[in-house]
Amino acid sequence: MTISKEQKRKNIKKEVNYLEQKEDIRTLLDKVGYENIFRYMVEDLDHIDNISNTQSIYLFEIISMLEKVLEIYPRLDHA
Repeated sequence: MTISKEQKRKNIKKEVNYLEQKEDIRTLLDKVGYENIFRYMVEDLDHIDNISNTQSIYLFEIISMLEKVLEIYPRLDHA
């Protein structure tokens, strides 16, 4: 499968945006910690209205994975 020029541009733009914000992300993580970021993400994403559509199923999977991360991460942090 080939990627269109427009998709390549979008991917490059995403990467540049990430690199520009990387230090801000690092500063935020140092300030509030990974666990609080994960917890916030679960709370922010946890608004599933209709589990029957594909998007909601994906959202449910993301939330489930983040909850698993919240369960496991503290064990790694203290290793």
